[in-house]
Formats: sequence, structure tokens, C-alpha cells
Amino acid sequence: MASALLSDGQQDGIEGMDKKNPCSPIPVRSRHPAVRAWIYLMRIAYRTERESAAHAYEHGLTFAQLDVIFHIGKCPGITQQELAERLLVTPGNVTQLLQRMERLGLIRRVPEGRAKRLYLTQKGQEYCDQLLPRQEQLHIQQFSGLAPEEQEQLLRLLMKLDRAQRRKVRAFREAQEQLYQERSHAANG
Repeated sequence: MASALLSDGQQDGIEGMDKKNPCSPIPVRSRHPAVRAWIYLMRIAYRTERESAAHAYEHGLTFAQLDVIFHIGKCPGITQQELAERLLVTPGNVTQLLQRMERLGLIRRVPEGRAKRLYLTQKGQEYCDQLLPRQEQLHIQQFSGLAPEEQEQLLRLLMKLDRAQRRKVRAFREAQEQLYQERSHAANG
């Protein structure tokens, strides 16, 4: 399907990549479209993250700190566990990051039972208010190579893929839990 959308010249190499070069990042005809799509997603994510990191650095922040500020700004009172899940990091990693941000006066952690709820300080909120619109403009610019309809189509496809992957992860976790329970029952029974 994808090859039907490309002219013969485009099929030989995307962005000047030589399909005969085995070290080329994307040997076009030797890879499944899913693999090629994954490679492009990773390349685009890497470039956009670097631009975002440079934007954060201009304001004395790391990309991770900027990301945390945006998440807490969007969801005041989010727990550390929820934040770790959204950032796709371990709770231990997020704890270290939050400790640094608390020392910088960007966030505050409020104990609530066994959880800690996260809030921006005034300084953190000022960063959020100042940097979020600029970050959104950066992302809009990063996707300006696509027409608005293409951006909508890409969004629908990525959301569909995300839902499918989350279902797989959920099913895997449920199978792991079932296996654990069966082994635990067999060991005790």
C-alpha cells in the first residue's frame, strides 16, 4: 500500500537514503511498513524532543522538568504514581526528579494517605503560563509540513495504535497476574 503511494524514484530511497546501503537507517524495500513507520516515529520524536529540550534549557529547565510542569499544570493534584505513568518512567525516577524540582521551588508535594499529590508553586505556575503557549507553537510549527487534514488523519491513526497497544499491555499484565496467582496457589496448596 505505502509503496503504491511512492513514485519509483521515491521507492529507491526516502530522503536520499540509498536502499543498497545495508547501513542505511531505512532500507526501503527490505523492511515491513510497520518497521519503517516505527523508525520514522522514533526519528521525528527524537528531533522534536531535542527542540523542546532546547526550549526548556533557554529557561534553565530540563526537558523532563518542563514536561512535569505541564502535566501538573494540566492536572493539579495528580499523584506521583499517576505522573510516573504519564511520563512513562518508574516511580523511583519521578521521585528523584520531583525532589530536585521541589528544591528549585517549582512544585510542592502534599501527602494524602499513602499518596503524594503534586501542585505547582507560584514560580512553577509562572513557568507553565509562560512556556506552555510557546511549546504549543513549537509543536504546531513542527507539524506544519502536514496539511491540517493530514494532521487530523495522523492523530486518528496514532490514537488507534495507542489504544491497540494499551489493550495488549493490559492483556499481558492480566495474564502475568493470572500466572502469578496460579503459581502462588500451587506453591501454597
